[in-house]
Amino acid sequence: MAAEAGARRAERSEVRRSRAAILAAAERHWTVRDADPTMAELASLAGVGSATLYRRYPDIDAVAVALHAQLVPEFERVQAVVAEQQSGWDGIVALVTGIIEVLQEHPAIPRLNRRMTALGGDDRLSTGFAEPLEALVAWAQQEGSLRPDVNSNDVTFAAFRIGGYSNLPPDEADRVLGRQVGIVLDGLRADGAKTVLPGGPVSMDDLHRIFQHEVDNPKD
Repeated sequence: MAAEAGARRAERSEVRRSRAAILAAAERHWTVRDADPTMAELASLAGVGSATLYRRYPDIDAVAVALHAQLVPEFERVQAVVAEQQSGWDGIVALVTGIIEVLQEHPAIPRLNRRMTALGGDDRLSTGFAEPLEALVAWAQQEGSLRPDVNSNDVTFAAFRIGGYSNLPPDEADRVLGRQVGIVLDGLRADGAKTVLPGGPVSMDDLHRIFQHEVDNPKD
């Protein structure tokens, strides 16, 4: 009995390990590529056998759905932080910065979101967040802090675009992203107030270094 129980525990541990390896490999792939990996490619990336991969997930669609389910809580944590804010504007700031932080940590998300949309149905990263985001925007507009001619999609789209810059030089990332966040938030304010942007403006030499970093440090 003890031996059988130990074998079951070992099997469950192996299932968890192989599933985690497969999803991590899929996330690495979708970080840099739009096209799906083949099952054989994914098995190789994950360091598992093809038979193991097929036992865990029958096809790439199932892998995408499982990875989506794993990443959704990242945005739920952002939503929780937003809900703790004391003003609508503070909530907008928390939303924008939170989305950017998630995308910096998980740059595969935009591709995965498109992948889930292509599958149809309601299994998208945005599902379940529409109503609270609309309520946040209404709150900020009612208090007069957010310009009245924008909606929640305007706010989140801007955050996703900034967060999509995921291959910046480490010594430039905070300044470049910080300036873009400040510019976007200033554009969303109803009162026209301006924030102090971090660092100096991005020069042509800075742009060259950023582009060269992407060339020298490809993510694939």
